[in-house]
Amino acid sequence: MAVIAYFLWKIYNQREEEKNEVRAKAYTEKKESEEKELREKYPHLAGKLEDNWLEVFASHHERGIPLLKLAFTLYLQESTKIDFSEGSLKWDTFWDLSEELLEHLEKYHEGSTIEHEIAIATYWQIAAEAVGKLTEKNSVIEGSKLEVEPYTGITKIVSLFPKKAKHPAKEISFLDKKGSFPRESKGSSMIKDRLRDLGL
Repeated sequence: MAVIAYFLWKIYNQREEEKNEVRAKAYTEKKESEEKELREKYPHLAGKLEDNWLEVFASHHERGIPLLKLAFTLYLQESTKIDFSEGSLKWDTFWDLSEELLEHLEKYHEGSTIEHEIAIATYWQIAAEAVGKLTEKNSVIEGSKLEVEPYTGITKIVSLFPKKAKHPAKEISFLDKKGSFPRESKGSSMIKDRLRDLGL
């Protein structure tokens, strides 16, 4: 009986291993297919964004969630937690620069509008998480606290998208004349119109 039980156990284990191998192969093939699809749809972002934010925001987009509205909401929900201080002024400037950057990308850089918005939404997701940790301790934030990573991450977004032939001689800058970050910005009337169309 012990010998029979052993062989039955061995056969069962072998079948389970075969099932696991089939499941693992199917999972790998599905993952590879999804990654290929992301590379095809978002060639400028695939493999370049932190963590899996491309997958997250691409999924939001495919479900019909406006990413520009989502990015603005991330900015707005944290701005309400910051008292009027140097930190709050810089936080507002980041949004104005985001608008300006989106318009600049659309006019002078390659990539689809949705790729540009995914890059901006990723920036705001990371920045909102970081400033949320700051406001847990104190709602009054020193400006210098927002002059470091991840807030300076906005400066890296242009490098994700190659320049078009009509790009100006100088790249968009986020520094003022003294070299301080962030510089002042009036935002973009074009992006403000889009936000208005989204009910914001």
